[in-house]
Amino acid sequence: MMHLLHNARGMRVAIDAHDASVRAWWAPDRYGRLADVLGAAPPAAPASTGWRCAPPDDGHLLMHLAHDGLLVRLAYRLDDDGCLHLDCAATADTLSRFALAAPLFNLQGGRAAVGDHVLRLAADRYRPWPDGHSCSAPLDVAGSAFDFRQPAPFATRLAWPALVHLPGFRHDFYWTGSGQLREAARVADPASGRVLRFSSTQDSCHLYSDARCFSLLAQGVQLQPGQVMRFSLAYRLGVQDIDAFDISEPVSMMSNK
Repeated sequence: MMHLLHNARGMRVAIDAHDASVRAWWAPDRYGRLADVLGAAPPAAPASTGWRCAPPDDGHLLMHLAHDGLLVRLAYRLDDDGCLHLDCAATADTLSRFALAAPLFNLQGGRAAVGDHVLRLAADRYRPWPDGHSCSAPLDVAGSAFDFRQPAPFATRLAWPALVHLPGFRHDFYWTGSGQLREAARVADPASGRVLRFSSTQDSCHLYSDARCFSLLAQGVQLQPGQVMRFSLAYRLGVQDIDAFDISEPVSMMSNK
Protein backbone atom coordinates (compact mmCIF):
# COMPACT_ATOMS: atom_id res chain seq x y z
CA MET A 1 0.00 0.00 0.00
CA MET A 2 1.23 3.49 -0.89
CA HIS A 3 0.48 6.77 0.83
CA LEU A 4 0.58 9.89 -1.38
CA LEU A 5 1.72 13.34 -0.26
CA HIS A 6 0.84 16.37 -2.44
CA ASN A 7 1.85 20.02 -2.53
CA ALA A 8 0.60 23.14 -4.29
CA ARG A 9 3.21 22.83 -7.08
CA GLY A 10 1.73 19.55 -8.30
CA MET A 11 4.40 17.37 -6.74
CA ARG A 12 3.42 13.91 -5.52
CA VAL A 13 5.50 11.68 -3.24
CA ALA A 14 4.58 8.02 -2.68
CA ILE A 15 5.57 6.46 0.66
CA ASP A 16 5.47 2.66 1.05
CA ALA A 17 3.36 1.76 4.07
CA HIS A 18 5.27 -1.52 4.49
CA ASP A 19 8.83 -0.24 4.93
CA ALA A 20 8.43 3.57 5.11
CA SER A 21 10.56 4.08 1.97
CA VAL A 22 10.07 6.78 -0.66
CA ARG A 23 8.97 4.91 -3.81
CA ALA A 24 8.08 7.67 -6.28
CA TRP A 25 8.42 11.45 -6.56
CA TRP A 26 6.79 13.32 -9.44
CA ALA A 27 8.44 16.73 -9.89
CA PRO A 28 8.48 19.34 -12.70
CA ASP A 29 11.49 20.12 -14.89
CA ARG A 30 12.47 23.59 -16.14
CA TYR A 31 9.50 23.51 -18.54
CA GLY A 32 7.00 22.36 -15.93
CA ARG A 33 6.83 18.78 -17.22
CA LEU A 34 6.26 16.23 -14.47
CA ALA A 35 8.28 13.01 -14.20
CA ASP A 36 9.05 10.46 -11.52
CA VAL A 37 12.63 11.28 -10.46
CA LEU A 38 13.26 8.10 -8.49
CA GLY A 39 15.38 5.76 -10.57
CA ALA A 40 14.51 2.45 -8.88
CA ALA A 41 12.88 0.95 -5.82
CA PRO A 42 15.24 1.23 -2.82
CA PRO A 43 16.39 -1.91 -1.03
CA ALA A 44 14.49 -2.68 2.16
CA ALA A 45 16.08 -1.20 5.27
CA PRO A 46 16.86 -3.41 8.28
CA ALA A 47 13.85 -3.99 10.55
CA SER A 48 11.56 -2.91 7.71
CA THR A 49 8.37 -4.68 8.77
CA GLY A 50 5.80 -3.66 11.34
CA TRP A 51 5.25 -0.01 10.37
CA ARG A 52 1.92 1.53 11.34
CA CYS A 53 0.58 4.77 9.95
CA ALA A 54 -2.55 6.83 9.56
CA PRO A 55 -3.62 8.29 6.19
CA PRO A 56 -1.64 11.42 5.26
CA ASP A 57 -3.05 14.76 6.37
CA ASP A 58 -2.32 17.96 4.38
CA GLY A 59 1.12 16.86 3.24
CA HIS A 60 2.00 15.16 6.53
CA LEU A 61 2.47 11.46 7.24
CA LEU A 62 3.31 9.99 10.66
CA MET A 63 4.62 6.41 10.91
CA HIS A 64 5.55 4.18 13.86
CA LEU A 65 7.66 1.03 14.04
CA ALA A 66 7.82 -1.47 16.91
CA HIS A 67 10.19 -4.36 16.20
CA ASP A 68 12.15 -6.53 18.67
CA GLY A 69 12.32 -3.79 21.29
CA LEU A 70 13.10 -1.06 18.74
CA LEU A 71 10.65 1.86 18.68
CA VAL A 72 10.79 4.41 15.84
CA ARG A 73 8.70 7.49 15.10
CA LEU A 74 9.09 8.81 11.55
CA ALA A 75 7.34 11.95 10.31
CA TYR A 76 7.22 12.96 6.63
CA ARG A 77 6.21 16.45 5.47
CA LEU A 78 6.07 17.72 1.88
CA ASP A 79 6.18 21.53 1.70
CA ASP A 80 5.03 23.77 -1.14
CA ASP A 81 8.65 24.78 -1.82
CA GLY A 82 9.40 21.19 -2.91
CA CYS A 83 11.06 20.11 0.33
CA LEU A 84 10.41 16.64 1.75
CA HIS A 85 11.27 16.62 5.46
CA LEU A 86 11.98 13.45 7.46
CA ASP A 87 12.09 13.71 11.25
CA CYS A 88 13.09 10.50 13.03
CA ALA A 89 13.20 9.55 16.72
CA ALA A 90 14.26 6.05 17.80
CA THR A 91 14.82 4.22 21.07
CA ALA A 92 15.46 0.58 21.97
CA ASP A 93 15.33 -1.84 24.90
CA THR A 94 18.49 -3.64 23.76
CA LEU A 95 21.52 -2.81 21.63
CA SER A 96 19.99 -2.10 18.21
CA ARG A 97 20.82 -0.56 14.86
CA PHE A 98 18.38 1.37 12.68
CA ALA A 99 18.71 2.71 9.14
CA LEU A 100 16.31 4.16 6.59
CA ALA A 101 16.00 2.94 3.02
CA ALA A 102 17.72 5.27 0.55
CA PRO A 103 15.64 7.01 -2.16
CA LEU A 104 17.39 6.31 -5.48
CA PHE A 105 17.20 9.41 -7.68
CA ASN A 106 17.45 9.98 -11.42
CA LEU A 107 16.71 13.67 -11.96
CA GLN A 108 16.01 13.22 -15.67
CA GLY A 109 13.31 10.67 -14.90
CA GLY A 110 12.99 7.41 -16.80
CA ARG A 111 16.09 5.31 -17.44
CA ALA A 112 18.59 7.91 -18.66
CA ALA A 113 22.14 7.72 -17.32
CA VAL A 114 23.16 9.98 -14.44
CA GLY A 115 26.80 10.44 -15.43
CA ASP A 116 26.20 14.11 -16.30
CA HIS A 117 24.53 14.81 -12.95
CA VAL A 118 26.71 17.39 -11.19
CA LEU A 119 27.44 16.94 -7.47
CA ARG A 120 28.51 19.53 -4.92
CA LEU A 121 29.23 17.94 -1.53
CA ALA A 122 30.46 19.96 1.45
CA ALA A 123 32.63 17.17 2.86
CA ASP A 124 36.34 17.29 3.62
CA ARG A 125 36.82 13.59 4.49
CA TYR A 126 35.71 10.26 3.03
CA ARG A 127 36.15 6.51 3.28
CA PRO A 128 34.82 3.48 1.37
CA TRP A 129 31.74 1.66 2.63
CA PRO A 130 32.90 -1.14 5.01
CA ASP A 131 32.81 -4.58 3.37
CA GLY A 132 33.64 -6.83 6.30
CA HIS A 133 37.26 -5.74 6.56
CA SER A 134 38.65 -3.38 9.17
CA CYS A 135 37.58 0.18 8.42
CA SER A 136 40.33 2.77 8.37
CA ALA A 137 39.99 6.35 9.57
CA PRO A 138 38.47 8.83 7.11
CA LEU A 139 40.86 10.31 4.54
CA ASP A 140 41.22 13.93 3.41
CA VAL A 141 39.42 14.58 0.10
CA ALA A 142 41.88 17.28 -0.99
CA GLY A 143 43.52 16.48 -4.31
CA SER A 144 41.48 13.30 -4.81
CA ALA A 145 38.56 12.23 -7.00
CA PHE A 146 36.39 12.46 -3.87
CA ASP A 147 36.71 16.24 -3.50
CA PHE A 148 33.29 17.55 -4.52
CA ARG A 149 33.58 20.84 -2.66
CA GLN A 150 33.67 22.32 -6.17
CA PRO A 151 30.90 20.78 -8.32
CA ALA A 152 31.81 18.01 -10.76
CA PRO A 153 29.87 15.38 -12.76
CA PHE A 154 29.75 11.79 -11.53
CA ALA A 155 31.13 10.36 -14.79
CA THR A 156 34.08 12.73 -14.88
CA ARG A 157 35.23 11.67 -11.43
CA LEU A 158 34.63 7.97 -12.09
CA ALA A 159 36.99 8.27 -15.07
CA TRP A 160 39.88 9.15 -12.76
CA PRO A 161 42.50 6.33 -12.62
CA ALA A 162 41.80 5.63 -8.94
CA LEU A 163 38.08 5.00 -9.63
CA VAL A 164 37.93 3.74 -13.22
CA HIS A 165 37.47 0.13 -12.03
CA LEU A 166 34.44 1.01 -9.85
CA PRO A 167 30.80 0.78 -11.04
CA GLY A 168 29.99 3.91 -9.02
CA PHE A 169 30.36 5.48 -5.61
CA ARG A 170 29.90 3.46 -2.40
CA HIS A 171 31.48 5.88 0.05
CA ASP A 172 30.86 7.69 3.31
CA PHE A 173 31.55 11.44 3.42
CA TYR A 174 32.12 13.59 6.52
CA TRP A 175 31.96 17.28 7.33
CA THR A 176 32.38 19.39 10.46
CA GLY A 177 29.36 20.20 12.57
CA SER A 178 26.10 18.46 13.44
CA GLY A 179 22.87 19.10 15.32
CA GLN A 180 21.42 21.78 13.05
CA LEU A 181 19.67 20.98 9.77
CA ARG A 182 22.08 22.25 7.09
CA GLU A 183 22.56 21.72 3.39
CA ALA A 184 25.31 19.17 2.80
CA ALA A 185 24.95 18.33 -0.89
CA ARG A 186 23.41 19.55 -4.12
CA VAL A 187 22.95 17.55 -7.34
CA ALA A 188 21.96 19.20 -10.64
CA ASP A 189 20.86 17.60 -13.92
CA PRO A 190 21.78 19.84 -16.89
CA ALA A 191 19.24 18.18 -19.21
CA SER A 192 16.10 18.74 -17.12
CA GLY A 193 17.22 21.65 -14.95
CA ARG A 194 16.17 19.76 -11.82
CA VAL A 195 18.25 20.27 -8.71
CA LEU A 196 18.17 18.17 -5.55
CA ARG A 197 19.35 19.69 -2.28
CA PHE A 198 20.15 17.31 0.59
CA SER A 199 20.22 18.56 4.19
CA SER A 200 20.92 16.67 7.41
CA THR A 201 21.43 17.19 11.13
CA GLN A 202 24.19 14.56 11.06
CA ASP A 203 27.84 15.15 10.20
CA SER A 204 28.07 12.52 7.46
CA CYS A 205 26.22 10.79 4.66
CA HIS A 206 26.55 7.78 2.40
CA LEU A 207 26.88 8.42 -1.35
CA TYR A 208 25.77 5.63 -3.68
CA SER A 209 25.72 5.80 -7.47
CA ASP A 210 25.52 3.52 -10.48
CA ALA A 211 24.83 4.15 -14.17
CA ARG A 212 21.12 4.95 -13.68
CA CYS A 213 20.65 6.40 -10.19
CA PHE A 214 22.26 7.89 -7.10
CA SER A 215 21.39 8.34 -3.44
CA LEU A 216 22.42 10.50 -0.51
CA LEU A 217 21.45 9.11 2.87
CA ALA A 218 22.12 9.71 6.53
CA GLN A 219 24.15 7.08 8.34
CA GLY A 220 22.42 4.32 10.25
CA VAL A 221 22.36 4.81 14.02
CA GLN A 222 23.33 2.36 16.76
CA LEU A 223 21.22 2.60 19.90
CA GLN A 224 22.28 1.65 23.40
CA PRO A 225 19.53 0.31 25.70
CA GLY A 226 17.30 3.19 26.75
CA GLN A 227 19.01 5.71 24.47
CA VAL A 228 16.88 8.08 22.39
CA MET A 229 18.33 9.10 19.03
CA ARG A 230 16.88 11.90 16.89
CA PHE A 231 17.87 13.14 13.44
CA SER A 232 16.30 15.05 10.57
CA LEU A 233 16.79 14.97 6.81
CA ALA A 234 15.42 17.11 4.00
CA TYR A 235 15.36 16.51 0.24
CA ARG A 236 14.38 19.63 -1.71
CA LEU A 237 13.62 19.45 -5.44
CA GLY A 238 13.58 22.51 -7.65
CA VAL A 239 15.00 23.84 -10.91
CA GLN A 240 18.12 25.91 -11.50
CA ASP A 241 20.15 27.21 -14.43
CA ILE A 242 23.23 24.98 -14.73
CA ASP A 243 25.33 28.13 -15.31
CA ALA A 244 24.66 29.02 -11.68
CA PHE A 245 26.84 26.05 -10.71
CA ASP A 246 30.57 26.82 -10.52
CA ILE A 247 31.43 23.48 -12.16
CA SER A 248 35.09 22.50 -11.89
CA GLU A 249 35.00 19.95 -14.76
CA PRO A 250 33.16 19.79 -18.11
CA VAL A 251 29.63 18.44 -18.53
CA SER A 252 28.81 16.71 -21.82
CA MET A 253 25.09 17.68 -21.77
CA MET A 254 24.23 14.36 -23.43
CA SER A 255 21.24 12.30 -22.29
CA ASN A 256 23.14 8.96 -22.50
CA LYS A 257 20.07 6.85 -23.16
